[in-house]
Amino acid sequence: MKNTHPLQGNEAAERIVRFFQANGFAGITEALIIRISLKAGHRAEIESAFEDAHEQEITPPVRQYFEIKPFGHFSDFRSFDEAKSAIQTDFTEALRMELPRVFFDKAPVVIDDALGSGTKYDALIKITDNVDGYAIAILLNDPDASFLEYLGTHRANDWQQIMGKLEITASSLASEMNLL
Repeated sequence: MKNTHPLQGNEAAERIVRFFQANGFAGITEALIIRISLKAGHRAEIESAFEDAHEQEITPPVRQYFEIKPFGHFSDFRSFDEAKSAIQTDFTEALRMELPRVFFDKAPVVIDDALGSGTKYDALIKITDNVDGYAIAILLNDPDASFLEYLGTHRANDWQQIMGKLEITASSLASEMNLL
């Protein structure tokens, strides 16, 4: 019998991890749900600022335009407090550069950091469209491998197939989650 009650916070993060594990991503053992809100600016301005930062090889101006709050967490290897403390280092620049797209685009949005390994997050996924000015996204982590290593162990799949499978998995979760 399907659970008709929406999942929230840490319970939702655990469900996300288990769902991805059951759908071919066995190494994913951590999910950090974040709530992203817009502080200032519009899409064109923000994208321009992020592109300028990329060209200058500096950190994108995330704090100038967005507020990011951890909302729920599940991990086999660290606590919510440890994940919150490490977000500045583990939420990689490759994922941060895509925050405008994650915030403004319709769900699902799947961004990967193919080099993310250890405690660094491998993927940033938006599973539902924005509600009340917030975007809800999930940072996923496989601490034992990067997505490039995952691709190497699944040679029959190409990158688009793997990312497509992540999108399908993320979309299937949307109806089960109440993350606001």
